[in-house]
Amino acid sequence: MKIDLHNHTSYSDGLYTPKEVVELAKKQKVDCFAITDHDSVFGCDEIQKFAKQEGIHVISGMELSTHYKHHSVHIVCLFPNNVVPQEMIQFSLDKKKERELRAVKMMQKIQEIYHVKIDLDALLQENEIITRANMCYNIAKCNHITEKEAEVYISNKSKAYIPSTKLSTEEGLQMVKKLGCITILAHPCLLPKDIVEELLQYEFDGIEARYPKNQPDDEAYFIELAKKYNMFISAGSDFHGDHGTKHAMIGTSTLNEEEFQPIVERLGNIW
Repeated sequence: MKIDLHNHTSYSDGLYTPKEVVELAKKQKVDCFAITDHDSVFGCDEIQKFAKQEGIHVISGMELSTHYKHHSVHIVCLFPNNVVPQEMIQFSLDKKKERELRAVKMMQKIQEIYHVKIDLDALLQENEIITRANMCYNIAKCNHITEKEAEVYISNKSKAYIPSTKLSTEEGLQMVKKLGCITILAHPCLLPKDIVEELLQYEFDGIEARYPKNQPDDEAYFIELAKKYNMFISAGSDFHGDHGTKHAMIGTSTLNEEEFQPIVERLGNIW
């Protein structure tokens, strides 16, 4: 089996609809994957319908945005029994409004400061949850430039940058653990190693040991950390649809059936 536990759809900053992600997963011979949109659970029910039609197992989840010592820390949350907690639906609704307000203010500042074209109507209408990636796509399209060129306008160093409101990692973990969610430290390779060790003191259930941007020795190091802190290992491609540029194709980083078993035991009835 090929199991990929970190993927995005158009319900956050992914480029593919849930139906398209399922179809692509089947083409890539992925047997089971998780939907983990940023701070959003809105695609979870929709994707299950298409997954059943294609004979693919999809685990309902979310990627929660938190911060720790000025670092952005993302937590992949998987929902036991494939049931989205009601509290996570309300959380997603609140985040949707919060992100929209931030996006409008930030895009208006970008236009005022840098005199670039934007299309706020398209940004708001085409995206369920607005991230900086969505803003970047919008700027690139409106100004006929590449997304790489557009990144300067939405980066932390941009004069128009407005920080998003995020939970602390400790607060985020407390919130989702109360709901029974399984918690996985996402892409630890993007964080300083000393910060990773500090974060693991907060008792994550797992660590994303297998990830497309890992350096050669990273996977072995994260597996050792998993043993040290009695966690399971996870794997995720972080698929967004822009594979070949910033992110990887679905099915690039996967677990096998044996590695997946400890997670299945925690998730309960996902089949």
